[in-house]
Amino acid sequence: MLNLKGLRGRLATAPAWLAACVRIVGAVIALAFALPGIAAAVSGPAGATAPEPAELRFAGHTVVVFRGDVAGAPPQARAARARAMLDTLPEAALTLPLETADATLGGVTGTVFRLGNHLLFVVTRDDADAASSETTEQLVAATRENLAAALAARRATLHWPNLLRGVLFSIAATFVLAAIVWVVLKMRTLLQVRLQRTLEDGLLRRTSTRFDWSGSAVQLVRQLVQLIAAFLIGLAVYAWLIFVLDRFPATEQEGARLSAFLLDLAGRIGMAVVDAVPGIVTVVVIFLLTRAVQSFVANLFRAIQGGGLAVPGVHQETIGATRRLVSIGIWVLGITFAYPYIPGSQSEVFKGLSVLLGFMVTLGSSGVVTQLMGGIVVVYARALRKGDFVKIADTTGVVLAIDALSVKIATVRNEEVTIPNAVVVNSVVVNYTTRLSGRKASVSASVTIGYDAPWRQVRAMLEEAARRTPHVPAEPEPLVLQTSLSDYYIEYSLVAPLDRPELHPRVQSDLHAHIVDVFNEHGVQIMSPHFRAQPDQSVVVPQADWYRAPASTDPARNRSTPGDAA
Repeated sequence: MLNLKGLRGRLATAPAWLAACVRIVGAVIALAFALPGIAAAVSGPAGATAPEPAELRFAGHTVVVFRGDVAGAPPQARAARARAMLDTLPEAALTLPLETADATLGGVTGTVFRLGNHLLFVVTRDDADAASSETTEQLVAATRENLAAALAARRATLHWPNLLRGVLFSIAATFVLAAIVWVVLKMRTLLQVRLQRTLEDGLLRRTSTRFDWSGSAVQLVRQLVQLIAAFLIGLAVYAWLIFVLDRFPATEQEGARLSAFLLDLAGRIGMAVVDAVPGIVTVVVIFLLTRAVQSFVANLFRAIQGGGLAVPGVHQETIGATRRLVSIGIWVLGITFAYPYIPGSQSEVFKGLSVLLGFMVTLGSSGVVTQLMGGIVVVYARALRKGDFVKIADTTGVVLAIDALSVKIATVRNEEVTIPNAVVVNSVVVNYTTRLSGRKASVSASVTIGYDAPWRQVRAMLEEAARRTPHVPAEPEPLVLQTSLSDYYIEYSLVAPLDRPELHPRVQSDLHAHIVDVFNEHGVQIMSPHFRAQPDQSVVVPQADWYRAPASTDPARNRSTPGDAA
């Protein structure tokens, strides 16, 4: 056992600093043991949860909402006890005057409600709604009024003529509801039959092979008719339910709630429509102004296209694209101005949907935007247009269409090739259909001839081959150039006019064939691509062997390509 007296004696004789340390440690230990009790005392009232409120309903009416405990009974028990007391009231007690008196139960002061000797329930100040700053006096007055209405409804319910009258009115209302439903269904059937006959008559009178929108329109109208019929039937059933509930005192309050909900919904819809009218009018005005500006711009471009108006920088080849771009810009501005005035545009749902669509377009439109910009470059570069015979990269043919995303070309093999605009922009475009004033499209050919052949003879033979070639006009005269003086040969280039650029591949082939024939006729050897030594004999085909089997003497069968292109 610890000797306390000896310990106190030693502390008394110890230095002052040691005694102070011992006192501090003792105080800390005492505080540690005391803290749990202090914390429990402090947190006890704050940690206590408020009881759950309980509503007292009787005869379809809300009487009072209990929020506090009385004599250890929670609000749920108080509500159940009061409801049981009200349900067991005899019919004679319902006619007694409602009395209130102040009383104290379990240390709680409140107001007691009773009918004669029947104690119904007590209302205390803890039952007042603190959130709405309701006082005890206001609570007692409201409870008295609600209880009087509930007792009156209970008396009316027990009065059998009221019940009989309610049943009769309900039966009559049911017949009226059945009649309304029958009329709505009959009208729906008649409208659908009329729509079907209209569609059949339209199909019988139809003579055009194009797509007819009448069938889709009839189906849409039919769906709208069904929706309207379902809405009218639902509204009639809702009105019937309100009417029936109002006929019985026990459910009169429920009917009033349904009626108030319907009126509130109609009021909110009406106010929303009224509030949306200024925005709708503004949107309509902006739409009409945008349409007027777009019509003015369209007339302006029609005048430019017809030649009645000249605008610097606007060419015939780019009028269509410029008109579309300007129209799109005008409508985009119009939609931008009208967007804030569209009903519902400021709602969170509308904003979220706009952000989602913008995010999707941003992620998925990079390639499309590249092609669109390439299409703009192709159009405004005026390197080609519909009907031109062109060569783009390794593809040669007639331009069928220049779209926003691609260029379509029909090749000499009757193949339709689609080239993305980005590829067109990054490729060399050769347009054989020249539209420069005083110039025609041309066809060319190159040969290499040895130095033993006179250049004047070679020039004359190339000009003769051009004259024999179809679709090569006499004017302007073909041009023969000596483009290179190599070690063993001279390179000659023939450039001849072409009257139909779309036949360039065929004319090119025919020109090569006639060059071979003319050079064979005159015994001049074509040394292509080049040679290192002069042969002992000229490498030519004698004219007698030109039509060696299976060749035919008919010139039409010796064409290098099929017939004329369209």
